[in-house]
Amino acid sequence: MLDRSLEAVTDVLATVPHVMFSIKSVDGSYLAANRAFAERAGVVGQGEVVGRTAAELFPTDLAEQYEAQDRAVIESGLMLTNELEVITRPDRSYGWFLTSKSRWTDETGQAAGVVCVSVDLRTAVDGAGPHARLADAVEVARRRYAERLEVADLASAADMTVSQLERTARRVLGLTPKQLIMRFRLEEALRLITTTDVALADVATRCGYYDQSAFGRHFRKVVGTSPAAYRAEHRSS
Repeated sequence: MLDRSLEAVTDVLATVPHVMFSIKSVDGSYLAANRAFAERAGVVGQGEVVGRTAAELFPTDLAEQYEAQDRAVIESGLMLTNELEVITRPDRSYGWFLTSKSRWTDETGQAAGVVCVSVDLRTAVDGAGPHARLADAVEVARRRYAERLEVADLASAADMTVSQLERTARRVLGLTPKQLIMRFRLEEALRLITTTDVALADVATRCGYYDQSAFGRHFRKVVGTSPAAYRAEHRSS
């Protein structure tokens, strides 16, 4: 059972667009979810989420990633804050989300589960346009992701200090400048993997990673599976 404060939060977020909200028990079963989460999970409504686990709703690699995050939050008591992730939508397009998770405790202070919020960044990045200097930094990240690009390069393009750019990017985009660079690198990697036969080692090089190993680690962390497995899945679908 949820306490009244969590019930109130659940009611508020029930139909909010571009924000996925869920609450899990310590055994991994969902206790609540909003409409956006149900759509992401590919089910008709929130009622089809409650009582099920990530393994029943998502591909194995992603479910294992989510469950590992949950365990870390429950065991450590530390929040997962603004983790940049790729999430595949029901139409098989992919989107970028910032995910935060927090441990939920009962009246005795014991861990009762996890509260999770994921925010769709698609609209937020488009919103950089009115902020001319920030838009300049975004454009440099978009065009030069394959280079050994540093945050200082973006700051210079925006005529800001690094700290000014960090604050502005977080406020307007919900992303750090480094996350922005990595976003464009991984978007291009996803395009090459799904639409070309370019070798994975060459994909890594073209997208600005130091080597294929670094590329593989980052890809798995964000997408939830290996580049090879992702290519195989999309070739078979």
